[in-house]
Amino acid sequence: MTHDPTPTRSRDLEAMLAGRADRDALREVWETLPRVAPSSLDPSPEARRVAWNRLRATLADPSRTPFTADAAAPLTLVDDDQPTVVPAPAATIGRARRWLVAASAAGVLITGGAALRAVPTTYAAPATAGAAPVVVVRLADGSDVWLAAGSTLSVPRALGWPGVLRASSRDVVLSGRGFFAVQKDGRPFVVRTTDAAVRVLGTRFEVLSAAVAGSPAVGTQVTVQEGRVAVSATSQDGALGAAVELGAGQRAATMAGRAQLLPVRSVSAEQVGAWRTGGFSALDESLDAVLSELARRSALEITHAREVDGAVTVSLFYPDMPSVDTVLNDLCTAQGLTLTRTSRGFHITRSGTRP
Repeated sequence: MTHDPTPTRSRDLEAMLAGRADRDALREVWETLPRVAPSSLDPSPEARRVAWNRLRATLADPSRTPFTADAAAPLTLVDDDQPTVVPAPAATIGRARRWLVAASAAGVLITGGAALRAVPTTYAAPATAGAAPVVVVRLADGSDVWLAAGSTLSVPRALGWPGVLRASSRDVVLSGRGFFAVQKDGRPFVVRTTDAAVRVLGTRFEVLSAAVAGSPAVGTQVTVQEGRVAVSATSQDGALGAAVELGAGQRAATMAGRAQLLPVRSVSAEQVGAWRTGGFSALDESLDAVLSELARRSALEITHAREVDGAVTVSLFYPDMPSVDTVLNDLCTAQGLTLTRTSRGFHITRSGTRP
């Protein structure tokens, strides 16, 4: 008669978890382990490493990479700065074999959870010379993020974990342009860029990070469509400056290279995030900022001559995004400039001068 080790495992597990405040979360992790064990009994460090990475992937986002008996797409994880390709598990795995590797993985989980929590998941919207794609990311807390072309968002894996494993604050890092529709769940939601931090409990707002703002005087820009947010400039060492609260139809921006905020401005709330539905808008933004945004969205090189004033402010609104050369022609006509196509994109000069 075959002995079923499951009851013994359950008693041993309950004995281990007795008195622990995080026992419910660890019990849930334990129940996940049989689905992520390796396909052969191999005590080598590499086998344990693969088993651990499978566990990490399942806990981080089980809906994106279901680990079933069927073949699944490989998942790339970063561990110690080295990529590891984790294949799907084999269809049949012995129970005793699963138990052996599960015990090893659970021990690592209990002692090394802090390191795993710090590993982010990064989403990207690629730049393209054609129609700029918009990537919509549904976070584990129910919040939605729209990423414009050429933008990336880093999210902590622990954002949606259960119990004590869950991150206490929903901190994400944005590079590029993103529109956020944040769901309330009792935890603060913080968007960080290279020079700003935006804190909110539930609202809809847009962030354009300093790295791509395109103006030598303006850093990160934050524009609110509804609700309220608190914006703080951050110094190079990460220290937060004084916070400024914004309401619907208000915009704040950091001063490039300095941990300070520029005066709050009023904008049209209806035009915030027009790019999400294929439109394009700019309200009293510098020519440099507009050209930088067009270049990022189109993956084209857009430059201008020294005599062209990149700090001059312009306003544009297109409900539906036309071609990049149409927008550039409109800009040049309004500013008395000349547009020339190049092998890599476009170059702008003052009318009457040679390119």
